[in-house]
Amino acid sequence: MPRKLLTQFRLNPEAQCPDYYVIRIAPTRAAMYAEYQRVKGIDNPVADQCDFLAITCPIEWDRIRIDTHGRETHLPKCGTILFHRQAIDAEIVSHEMTHAAIDFLERDTSVDWSRLKDDMDLEERLCGVQGRLTAEFWGKWQAWQRRQTRKAEACSLARGLSPCYDEGDLCDGGASDA
Repeated sequence: MPRKLLTQFRLNPEAQCPDYYVIRIAPTRAAMYAEYQRVKGIDNPVADQCDFLAITCPIEWDRIRIDTHGRETHLPKCGTILFHRQAIDAEIVSHEMTHAAIDFLERDTSVDWSRLKDDMDLEERLCGVQGRLTAEFWGKWQAWQRRQTRKAEACSLARGLSPCYDEGDLCDGGASDA
């Protein structure tokens, strides 16, 4: 099955940090499930039941590569976060970004989660990472939506139609949510 995504972009958990999560947004839940199976390397959909509105898929293996000269290289990709267009709202985005923030901070071996309530610096860092990821998501998602709106309006005007359009009726045959 060919990949069918509306858009994808990167989010950085902290300023001046090369680490990132890849956000992929599918047009439908079924397309998101197909992308999940591709990301996780699942050949048989029955092997892993898909019953979620969005999902954070952290890279679960060591993110250090050793080259032929024995030098270690830090791999910046932390994981992939999948959404589908019909389930993008504040609660779901905040939920997935919290998973990502926790995953990101767990990579820091100095973090003592048992002290979260007593360690204001750790709590603030967690909130900062979650807030940054959430704000970046909304900024990039809204920029994509604005581009799609301008594109659809330009296509309608080029065809001599009024700028009112159906979201799925993009000149390039954009996917309908139906």
